[in-house]
Amino acid sequence: MNKLIITNDFEKIINEIKPNEVFLKDELKIEDIEEIKKVSFLTDKNKKTILIAANKYNIYAQNALLKILEEPPKNIEFIILAKSKYNLLDTIRSRLIEEKKFFQQEEKSIKIDKITNSFILELLKKDLEKDEIKLILKDLLKKAKNEEELKFINDALMMLELNIDKKAVLSTALLLFKENI
Repeated sequence: MNKLIITNDFEKIINEIKPNEVFLKDELKIEDIEEIKKVSFLTDKNKKTILIAANKYNIYAQNALLKILEEPPKNIEFIILAKSKYNLLDTIRSRLIEEKKFFQQEEKSIKIDKITNSFILELLKKDLEKDEIKLILKDLLKKAKNEEELKFINDALMMLELNIDKKAVLSTALLLFKENI
């Protein structure tokens, strides 16, 4: 039974499941699918679990993965990890049992005096999830010095809930604090 696990911590899931094979990538590409095919089609009498985890799933890789999921090799179970179900095509999701496993994130603390343009850029490159950005904004809320900062961070948290671009919300909030140093 193939499944999709939506999670914020790939490592914890991998340690919990203890699969036979792990493909952990920043971006899953077509070359990775070729390797997964080789591993999955090696005949084995015993059940084998292949775990695939990526922050991003290339569209071509997803189409190739779809073919494997439609006709999986005998005794092979695929478990796909993603940070959001929207990282995957609807056609892939429809062939998987969906599960969600989220873990408490450690609080991110930002030193206000360390906010620079390069710091903001590095943070944006990490492609943080919405929940991680909320933790950063809540940390900034604790450090707000005036009514303007309090209102802005509160508005930023509401914007995240309305699915406004998360990077835009985070960068604007950090720039506000950078200006007020």
